[in-house]
Amino acid sequence: MINIGSKLKKERELLNMSKSSVAKKMGFNHYQTISEIESGKREVKAWEIVKLAGIYGRKVDFFLKPEVAQCSQKVLWRNRQTQEQTVMDERRFLVFCENYARLLKLNDKTISSFNIKFSIEKSNFSNRAFRYVEDIAGEISRFYNLGSRPACVLPKLLEDQGILLLYLDLGESGPGASSDGNFGKAILVNSSDAPWRQNYDIAHELFHILTWDIFTDEEIYADDNTSKSAVEKWADAFASVMLLPEEAVKLEFNRKATGDKIEYLSLIEMARDFQVSLPALLWRLVNLGILEKDNVEKALADGAIADIDKKARFNDWHYEVPYLSNRYIELAIRAYDKGKLSKRKLADYLDKPLGDIAAFLANYGYDEEQDYSHELIAP
Repeated sequence: MINIGSKLKKERELLNMSKSSVAKKMGFNHYQTISEIESGKREVKAWEIVKLAGIYGRKVDFFLKPEVAQCSQKVLWRNRQTQEQTVMDERRFLVFCENYARLLKLNDKTISSFNIKFSIEKSNFSNRAFRYVEDIAGEISRFYNLGSRPACVLPKLLEDQGILLLYLDLGESGPGASSDGNFGKAILVNSSDAPWRQNYDIAHELFHILTWDIFTDEEIYADDNTSKSAVEKWADAFASVMLLPEEAVKLEFNRKATGDKIEYLSLIEMARDFQVSLPALLWRLVNLGILEKDNVEKALADGAIADIDKKARFNDWHYEVPYLSNRYIELAIRAYDKGKLSKRKLADYLDKPLGDIAAFLANYGYDEEQDYSHELIAP
């Protein structure tokens, strides 16, 4: 027999939520109602299960089916927030990862395995860590031919190579994350971030994907939230080197500089060209020995360059915010068109109300009345 009340209690406690807070979200007058449901003294109604499942970030089936031992999927966060928020975001991320894998199968596609052609040795980080990080970034850039502006091609390249890339709204300060499970390798990007911040996070999380089995959680997470571990610093360095190739950066700097000076606007134009943040560009120039560290620190502390950057890149914020991923959405629409997904299930996979699906499909150029079965035959 399924003890729904016990499951509900376990989920509430895991999220560190009080009975009073859950009762308030449910619209109950008193927390005692939650106590009675969890203890089995009061039968839980269908609509209550649906709403509680939403509050706890679970699917309804989770509470209706017998509990079975499940393999936990590890998620590596850029930095950990409150327990409740992290668990909720993590559950949502993993659900979409599992859905992504199912959509691939429904479209007769296999889950690709992202495999690099060279080995990464942990011992090499001991003696020449940052130089080794640069070597790894260079190997990846050359092997996948990322070119002089990697940020322009990196997201699509990773998806083509089998990494699931998902964009979810994690709030203003929500961190990125990565995972490696039975669905393959996946990267979570905060869709609320600026485009250039998203590019940096993708490259940062790629480092964790590449070194997934090398570093322990204790090595990755610092003892407190105010500092970065050595591994996180290496991930930042990897992102910087990958997105700002030395030769391309030097060439562009020399084009824009006048003697040993370069205007703020020229630096901002460079950051926009490489699709990275201004601070990321400035510190890369410092590490390449092109700009003086003290001068960059003073410029950033003064605030003038940051103010000019904010104004100059104002329009860059007005872009189409990514949702899930175009590849994920295309797979869902194709499965629906082939009759492998009902419209209700499609709405579930796209995390949209059923009544909004028609407009959502139209926005993606899909006409439900159109016959998409026509084919051409190659000789």
